[in-house]
Formats: sequence, C-alpha cells, structure tokens
Amino acid sequence: MLEGSTSVHAEAAWDIGSVIAATPRRFLSDATTMLRCIIEHVDYGLALISIGSRRLHLANSAALLAMSADSNHSSGLSVVAGELCALTPVGERALERSLTLARTGVRDLLTANKGPGRTTVAVVPLAGPEEDGQALLIFSKPRLCDATTLALFARSCDLTAAESNVLAAVCEGKRPHEVARQHGVQVSTVRSQLLSIRQKTRSGSIRELVQTVSLLPPMARHLV
Repeated sequence: MLEGSTSVHAEAAWDIGSVIAATPRRFLSDATTMLRCIIEHVDYGLALISIGSRRLHLANSAALLAMSADSNHSSGLSVVAGELCALTPVGERALERSLTLARTGVRDLLTANKGPGRTTVAVVPLAGPEEDGQALLIFSKPRLCDATTLALFARSCDLTAAESNVLAAVCEGKRPHEVARQHGVQVSTVRSQLLSIRQKTRSGSIRELVQTVSLLPPMARHLV
C-alpha cells in the first residue's frame, strides 16, 4: 500500500450505486435536488465522479470553481465534455494514480497543481474495489474560515464590529501592527481589542483563538 493512503473496507463503505438503484424513481429526483442543496452549504468543494469513465455526476459551486479558470484551476483539474481531466502531464499522472487506487478501494490525496495557491483533493471511493464505481472528491478549503461563518461566530460571542474586523484579519495571518496599519489605529488599540476578543471567546491565547475558528462548521458563504 502506498504511504499516505487509507484502505476502505467494502462492507463498511457506502455504496451510493446500490442506494440509487434501490431508491424508487419517483423519489430519486427529489433526493438529488436535496443533495445538491445540501452540498452547496458546505465550505468544501465536493464532487461525485465515476472512477473508470471519469464522468462528473454532481458537484457544488466550490468544486466547480476549483476546476475553473476563475480560480486559475487551483486544483490542477478541469471538466471537459463532462469528464474530469488534469491540465498537465504531471497532474494527469497524479490523477490516474489516485483513480487506480480508488479502483482497489483505497483513498488518496491528489495534488495535480504544484504551484502556489494549490488545492489538494481527497479521492474517496464510495464502495469496495470496482472498475467503474463512484468516488467522492473533497477539495481543500481556500481559506481558514469563510466570512459568513466568522460573522456568525462573532455574533454568537457578542463581538463588536471593530473586534470582528480584527478577528478576521488575525485569521488571515496578520500580526497586530499589520492590523493596526490596515485599520488606521494604534497598535495598542488592536491589542486591547484582541484581549477583549479572547475574553469574550474564552480563549487563552491568539493561537487558541485561531484554532477555535479553524474548527468551526465549514459553512459556505451565504448564497444570494
């Protein structure tokens, strides 16, 4: 078994093909619509493909963005005529490796784009060894925490608007003097706001605060 890969037990895996086959046709359309709605609210790119044919069956907006020119194809993947492909020979070899593992029921992490801002993709077979079974693609998040989730967290902790802005900046990796420069205030003001944020969120340190934010439910940004 290749390092970093995880075996999937066929008896414990969810065989989506069997579920779909057993679902009455009159319910299938509604179930698919509901599934599309559900995955749109998750701040991870999610896509369902056939392993052998690479046919894309289902994807949320985050996954489509990661495979589009709008994100400079951050995943190193694209969809052409409804089928998944990589943009470079190196990416194509990495993709084929992951799909080969998926055929044997083994999960893998795929990095088809080696450049900056790249998106890592988990390739998860949804059943045991099968030539043309389905695999779930899970794309890494493009940011620590989406603005919508962060705003809800700030509201639940009674943070002020200024404190919310400071928290967002800290979660982007900015240091206090950078936050002060960004908002046109003194560093001492930012430090006071950080102390207030830590008290309201019951965080012992900035590191603990950022860790708390990183573990918030991955809700996608509000859909307008």
